[in-house]
Amino acid sequence: MMKVRGQYNKMGIGHSLKMNKKAAFELSMTTVVIIVLAMVMLALGLTLVKTIFSGAVYTATSLNDQVKNEINKMFEQGGTTVGIISESGKLEPNRGKDNCVWWAILAEQQGSYSFKFSIVPEKCTQEGLTGEEIESWFTGLTGSISMAANQKENKCLLITPPKNAPSCVFTLSLEVKKGAANYGSSSVYIRPKAGTLFG
Repeated sequence: MMKVRGQYNKMGIGHSLKMNKKAAFELSMTTVVIIVLAMVMLALGLTLVKTIFSGAVYTATSLNDQVKNEINKMFEQGGTTVGIISESGKLEPNRGKDNCVWWAILAEQQGSYSFKFSIVPEKCTQEGLTGEEIESWFTGLTGSISMAANQKENKCLLITPPKNAPSCVFTLSLEVKKGAANYGSSSVYIRPKAGTLFG
């Protein structure tokens, strides 16, 4: 009887060890799966945040390094004296908040430069909006700047789309003149969007 009990004890210990190994293996696999899922979620989260902020940077009300770099890059390429800063030719200002449409001018000669922005409603006409109504969202659509030769000027055109503004696309165009002569022009597509948790 003692021998049988010993065999049972050995079998019990062996079975227990196997169960422990199996449990440890399953635990380690679960840990690996959790880590992989966490990394995937982190990557997706970072991509989302980057997407949100990349658009917000171009319409921020304070001049930031990314906008400055885009302005410098625009003028360094040559052949451009006036330009609206945007992300691939489009901007998405937040509804119900102040946003900036950043633009810049490089004066080749000393003098006074006049500027004027105009609106083409595009698809916003399907939402019942007119160009005049969209213009009311902006502050500083016209003006003039006195500049020295080779001077660069960065300007903010303020836009505050109402909270109930439709998310439709319209064109904002800029024309700059020196005296009666055309000096430069630029345009951008704009689509108001709902504000996010990040701005």
